[in-house]
Amino acid sequence: MLTSLSTRRQGTPHGCSLALAAAALIGATRPAVAQTAVARDGVTLRLHPRVGDTLHTRLEQLTEITAARPGTTPRQRATSVTVLARTIVQASRQASTTVLTVVDSADVHTSDSHDGAMAAQAERSLRGQRLVLQLAEDGTVEIAHDARGGVVSREVTEAMASMPAVFPRRSVAIGERWQREMPLVSSNPLGGGSAGARVRAEFRLDSLGRHGDMAYVSMRGEIVPDGDRPGADLSGHMTGEMQVDRRRGWMTDSRFTLVVMSRVAQPGTASAPMRFLTKVTQRLRTMDKW
Repeated sequence: MLTSLSTRRQGTPHGCSLALAAAALIGATRPAVAQTAVARDGVTLRLHPRVGDTLHTRLEQLTEITAARPGTTPRQRATSVTVLARTIVQASRQASTTVLTVVDSADVHTSDSHDGAMAAQAERSLRGQRLVLQLAEDGTVEIAHDARGGVVSREVTEAMASMPAVFPRRSVAIGERWQREMPLVSSNPLGGGSAGARVRAEFRLDSLGRHGDMAYVSMRGEIVPDGDRPGADLSGHMTGEMQVDRRRGWMTDSRFTLVVMSRVAQPGTASAPMRFLTKVTQRLRTMDKW
C-alpha cells in the first residue's frame, strides 16, 4: 500500500458557522484574496496536524492477479483488504509529526481457497496493532516501531501508514507538477517479500477549493525495477488522485490504480516464463468519524 498508505480523510469538508452578514462579506472577498496569494506565493502542501487530533482512517484495497504460461489456462486470484484504524497525533514539530496508529478492524478475503489460512493470519497480524510513526512534512516515514518499541515488518508498516511521501518540498502553483519516487505497493496483500521495484510518480496541483483550504492533486507514474533482477521482467503504470485538507495538514481522500506486468523465468529450466498481470485498486479515506 502506499503506506502506508498511507492515512486520508474523505469525507465531508469541515465547514464553519458564521453570522449571516459576515458570511456574505467574507464569501464575496475571500476567494479573490486567496487566488491573489496563490499567484504570488504558490501553495504549500505539508503534513502538520494538530496535537490531540484523532483521524479515523478506512483503507480499502483490491488486488487482482492473473498468472499464465504459454499454452496453459490463465489462473486468476482476487484479494480484498479493508482496514479501519485510528491515528492519534501525539506531537507536532516544525519538521516532523509523531502519531500513534491503532488498527481497530481488519478484514481480508481471497478467492483462492488455498490462501484461506494466509488470509486469516493476515487479519490476526493486523488487528490490534499499535504503531508509532514519526513522519516528515512531506509524509516520509522517518521512524516506525510498535507501541513497545519493537521493530515491525515492512508489510505491517505499509498496511498501517496513513500518509504516503507525496508532498512537494517547495511551494507550487496551480497547474504545476513535481516528481517523487515511492516503494512499489506489494503485489501480495497476504505478505511476502519486497516487490523489487519503485514508482516514479508525477503529481500535479489541479485546483483549490473555494477558500483554498482543500487542494486537489492528480498523479500518474511508471514502475521502475530496482537494479538487476535476473530472470525477471517488470513494467507498469499508476494513476490516481487525492484531496489534501490544508487547514488540517492531512490527506483526506486518495484513490489510485496500479497495473504491473511481469514475466518470471524459472532458474535452471527451459520452460517458458510465467507471465503475471497484477492490478491494485486502493482507496484511503480519513475523517473525524467512521
